[in-house]
Amino acid sequence: MNASLFPRRATQAIALAVALSLAGCETMPSMPGFGNQNQVPLTAAEQQMQQDESRFNDTVISGVLTGALTGALVGGLGALALGGNSKNARNAAIGGAVVGATALGVDAYVTAKKEQAGRQQVRAAQAAAADVRQDSAKLQSYLDSSGRVLAEGRSRLASLQRDVAAKKLSAEEVQQARAREERNIASMNQTLNQARKTRDQYIEASGKLTDTPQNKRDLDNEIRRMNQQIAQLENNVQAYNQALAVSKA
Repeated sequence: MNASLFPRRATQAIALAVALSLAGCETMPSMPGFGNQNQVPLTAAEQQMQQDESRFNDTVISGVLTGALTGALVGGLGALALGGNSKNARNAAIGGAVVGATALGVDAYVTAKKEQAGRQQVRAAQAAAADVRQDSAKLQSYLDSSGRVLAEGRSRLASLQRDVAAKKLSAEEVQQARAREERNIASMNQTLNQARKTRDQYIEASGKLTDTPQNKRDLDNEIRRMNQQIAQLENNVQAYNQALAVSKA
């Protein structure tokens, strides 16, 4: 395709629209150290926890935000391909982003559920409740694998404390051993933050959805279950941090 069809200003306008639609989204930081080949090999539980973390981060609401970016890009490029000028491309890009999602994505999510309700002859709150159940199932998988990692980590830290007291390890070995547990705690904190954000988005969406009282109660019950999972993950993080602190005493 001829590059002249895509003037620089139009391309910049599309990029700006995409950047604006991303402004309200938190970028999840990468797990420190897990790509380092010098680290101790991960246990099966640690490997599973990483996989479950990645799956949970791909929530339904985050998918709506991704759709906003696609809408912005397709809208802008479509305007250019049809011979539009840079101003039209910019407007199309921004329009695509607005249709795809608002700054925080919740309004777009509510709109998507209402549209889904119309297509599939289900209530909007029922559709949202199904999304919460889907994300809760992924969060439960993470809870299960991270719980096993917690048990392993507490055992390692107890053994480390004994070895330190017996002066069996060098300072570098002790530091490396603790760094492993700190990486696991970082993963759990990262997923905890994502879970809280997802729960808050569903709570906001629930407040904007109109439906029968029973369907609204069902949706809110699913959100409460997710909140219980979050509380469990909070407890696990606290227990891991306490075990790490004891090993340093």
